[in-house]
Amino acid sequence: MKSKRFINLAYYLVALPVALSGKLGLAADDKVCLECHGSNQQVADAASAMDLKLTAERIERLVKHPAEPGNAHTGIACVDCHPKASEIPHPADTLKQSPCGACHEDALKQVNQSAHRDPLGGSQLRAPCWACHRAHDVRSVKDPGSAMAPVNVASRCLACHAKKEYLVGVHGQAIQLAGLDVSATCVSCHGSHDILAPSEKGSRVARRNISFTCGKCHGRVAEAYRKSAHGAALTANDNPDVPTCVDCHEAHGTLDPALPKFRLASPKTCGRCHASEKIMAKYGLSTQVYSTYVADFHGTTAELFRAASPDQPLNQAVCYDCHGYHDVESVRSSGDAQIKQRLLTRCQACHKAATASFLSAWTGHYVPSPTKYPLIYWVRVFYRLVIPGTIAFFLLYIAVDIVGRRRIRRSS
Repeated sequence: MKSKRFINLAYYLVALPVALSGKLGLAADDKVCLECHGSNQQVADAASAMDLKLTAERIERLVKHPAEPGNAHTGIACVDCHPKASEIPHPADTLKQSPCGACHEDALKQVNQSAHRDPLGGSQLRAPCWACHRAHDVRSVKDPGSAMAPVNVASRCLACHAKKEYLVGVHGQAIQLAGLDVSATCVSCHGSHDILAPSEKGSRVARRNISFTCGKCHGRVAEAYRKSAHGAALTANDNPDVPTCVDCHEAHGTLDPALPKFRLASPKTCGRCHASEKIMAKYGLSTQVYSTYVADFHGTTAELFRAASPDQPLNQAVCYDCHGYHDVESVRSSGDAQIKQRLLTRCQACHKAATASFLSAWTGHYVPSPTKYPLIYWVRVFYRLVIPGTIAFFLLYIAVDIVGRRRIRRSS
């Protein structure tokens, strides 16, 4: 009992200067605060003096150390950010009000116009400042030890957002494994204080703006995309059906397009739209593009590789070998002669001796019909009739032969 009284007396002797400094408007000496918050034992003793029961985790969180060199808040006293801490015991709402807005008004205004805003426009943000910048060891974003240094950004964002696929994507691996701090982080695409939901027009990751966001690093690619059949429809009409960068490359788990896995998956990626009856019906396009590709020699081989050896290089043509990567053009607007010449050039990349007549062996994603490729159509009809008919004839012949032989045996 005496020891507890002694602890209480020692606690208030330490705490009294803090309380007085707050009431007199003087800057408190952080050493006084660290008398209680300097170690786990000191926090536990202070809690015991006030008959508070704290968990080990809570005690650990209340331990603070003197500011280290490089801290952006060096010279700022504890009570400058926590004015209510001058009251002993500390009021229950000491940590509820964010003090950052007192100095960083512009940043607070930006956040309150973002997805992390305070519903009431105050400082009770959905993502408080310390969640990204840390509470005490705040450093410049240019400092490698900063919580917002490229190597640390993902860990801060992933504390709330379940997008761990970023870590295995090409951008995440470039930073985490290769040390390429110029690679894209969460803030590179989403912004920092002014983050908006993708559904909002002003968002960096709104469909209409995605190519411009990606274009900050991939400038030539983004420019080619915006001139393509897909990009032009998006920028001109805000067309919701055309793909953007993230539809083909994924937003977070972006796969390296140089990998065989990406090449093998590309036909299925294109097929998500070009095999959709709902989307293709709007533009009068065939939904059999994907199925006819898979049925031909190139597509069948690609599907076998994808299923059996997804990490092995494929030497067969996939969609973008013929249609281009980002500069996809409409076959309707390009003209038949230009398409044939371009296609021949593509074919000659693998088939060196190919001539213009080589193209006649391909049905161009069309299913043969009496009006389109009639010769192939009637040959198919012939075989569909002859082969089953031949098999049926021989089965009937065998059945008649068996019946006849049984009758002969019975009569003899």
